[in-house]
Amino acid sequence: MGGRRTGSDAGRREAPPLTTRADRAWVARLRRAAGAVRWYVRGVTGADAYERYLRHQRQAHPGQPPLTERAFWREHTDDRDTNPRMRCC
Repeated sequence: MGGRRTGSDAGRREAPPLTTRADRAWVARLRRAAGAVRWYVRGVTGADAYERYLRHQRQAHPGQPPLTERAFWREHTDDRDTNPRMRCC
């Protein structure tokens, strides 16, 4: 069969190994950029609200157990429905 690929592997190429220092540096920069984009989008959309709440709870109320994530989002949504603030939607 001489190295021919069949089935689901047909048409796939293996990624070349990251052998050079420049390759590894490029991948590291790409990962940092992707992480920065993820951080920004989560902040803008409010997806990081529970993590911010947990940080606040640990710092401001260390002896009090935090809400579960489900309870937090329910309370967060209820608060936004009863007290609308400036928002686009």
